Amino acid sequence: MNRLRTAPLRTARRRLLAAFAALTLAASVAACGGSGANASGEEVTTIRYQSYAGAVDAFLLADALGKFEGLTLDRVGDVTGGPQALQALASNQTDIGSSAFYGAIAQLVATGAPIKAVIPFYGSNADSNQKLVVRDESPIASAKDLIGKKIAVNTLGANAEAVLDTWFDQEGLSDAEQDKITLVPLPPLNTPEALGKGQVDAAVVSFLGYQATAKQFKVRELTNDVEVVGSPYAGGGLTLRNEFIEKNPNTTRQLVEGVAAAIEFIETHEKQEIFDVYFPYLEKEGYGDYIEPIKANFPGTLGLDPKPVIADEDIKRWVDWLDSRGDVDGDDLDVSDVYTNEFNPNA
Repeated sequence: MNRLRTAPLRTARRRLLAAFAALTLAASVAACGGSGANASGEEVTTIRYQSYAGAVDAFLLADALGKFEGLTLDRVGDVTGGPQALQALASNQTDIGSSAFYGAIAQLVATGAPIKAVIPFYGSNADSNQKLVVRDESPIASAKDLIGKKIAVNTLGANAEAVLDTWFDQEGLSDAEQDKITLVPLPPLNTPEALGKGQVDAAVVSFLGYQATAKQFKVRELTNDVEVVGSPYAGGGLTLRNEFIEKNPNTTRQLVEGVAAAIEFIETHEKQEIFDVYFPYLEKEGYGDYIEPIKANFPGTLGLDPKPVIADEDIKRWVDWLDSRGDVDGDDLDVSDVYTNEFNPNA
């Protein structure tokens, strides 16, 4: 029998805060080692990154569009979740943290980690959003019905948990009632099976995850992040270490401008036009196995404005949420410390 690792909502959050404190130490150690420029004092041109399997990744698309000329991309694995991407960034295993939730970035900055979001990287709108779903035959029809139940999420401490928590507050669930709801972190590929076998009672799924789940089972939507937060909204951003930004301003600008160009290309072109550029690049770089899932599931948007910039409100809504839970002191955290639009050509 499979054993699912679970965590009540607030227990998970407390663990997350402790983990972020440890990441701060790792980031400080990494900064002492120095990774901002190469030995000759010139700017870094080899960029360590994690790819985003099975999706149109604006970072890789920027390379496919020729925006990273003069740079060498060094893949060090796949992104498995925003907190993991931030951990890799803060501990100097990568130079870029992609798909990181703004709330997780803010919480990490609050612990003293020297990182900043530099451009929006994903969002939600009417065409692409995260949904909370149950099996069609499930008796669960409301937030109250989830008390005592298990919900699958891709990772703890990220967008899914924050939206769930916000929705439970909106629906009037008390702290005690929310503590009886258990989150189960599961890889998205395993979520449909867990829901189908009754190992979890509900699941938060991305657009891609919803497509995959609905192909296997009849599911019913309880809510989605756009209904909870509003549409459209940017959920997270591409993040860099402050030291990298300071020592590599030209490389930083090239990276941010390249991603900005890729996002605009995605949001202003038809899917086939995107595929015509992206798929030959994936084949050439050895990512051919990404193509079929993208072809089948890509919604044609990242959920972003074609010329996205980070706004105070993108960060503040989650700082307020973290503050209300006692995870950060909102009065001590300046949202301008969490992000910069300095290198974003759309700003």
